[in-house]
Amino acid sequence: MKNTRRDFVKKGTMASAGLVFTPSLESKGMFNIFNEKKLKVALVGCGGRGSGAANQALQADENIELVAMADAFEDRLTDSYNNLYEKYKDTGKIKVKDKNRFVGFDAYKKAIDLADVVILATTPGFRPAHFAYAIENGKHVFMEKPVATDVPGIQKVLKYAREAKDKNLKVVVGLQRRYQENYLAALEEIKKGAVGKLVGGQVYWNSAGVWVRPRKPEYTELEYQMRNWYYFNWLCGDHILEQHIHNIDVANWFLDEFPVSAQGMGGRQVRTGTTMGKSLTTTS
Repeated sequence: MKNTRRDFVKKGTMASAGLVFTPSLESKGMFNIFNEKKLKVALVGCGGRGSGAANQALQADENIELVAMADAFEDRLTDSYNNLYEKYKDTGKIKVKDKNRFVGFDAYKKAIDLADVVILATTPGFRPAHFAYAIENGKHVFMEKPVATDVPGIQKVLKYAREAKDKNLKVVVGLQRRYQENYLAALEEIKKGAVGKLVGGQVYWNSAGVWVRPRKPEYTELEYQMRNWYYFNWLCGDHILEQHIHNIDVANWFLDEFPVSAQGMGGRQVRTGTTMGKSLTTTS
């Protein structure tokens, strides 16, 4: 790519809503907008994606340090911290003191308060509240997709995206296909007319499935659902929103327009097990 990530973000945010798309999942995911000042990063959501995003941030610039972490579950936070510390212990980039490892539903506020930039990577159902708090408190944000799981959540995100733009805060959303070199190469050929004018298309997402975390006797129903968030729509938004959003974004991007209407259907033809989205109490 001729333009660097730094060049792109310096040009400003996406005009419509103050949003910028993230680069590919490489270490170029962040850079220090404060030049030589140490950029303080907080991680909110210490699962696989959050830990991966923190790892990418720490690789992106010498003047970045992780100062706070937050998660609903202590075991997830501890595992994430230990893995990141082991990798970066000789660099001095892990500055998360014991008192700055926050657990619980209000943990995100405590972590965000300590940072310049926050990584929001909890389950999507919590994203609007976390994003609102970050913008209200003047923080730059990287947040994973999807940004919400329902219409009120989307409306809240759009409201605070506009506020972010007014405050000149940078907001990056994890739609990495727009920075993936093979997609960019394909788009360039299309622009040259290699396949003629695009008038429609189909997009697919093929997957072998995702994890299931077995129920344990000590879990409350809420904890069980949060640990298996992918199977509960209030937390995940379901497959179309949580995963297929990438492919839908590619279609919009390549066609250079957005749908004027949409319809959908769904079912449980594949994921039919009791571990995949059924609560503890069921009725016949």
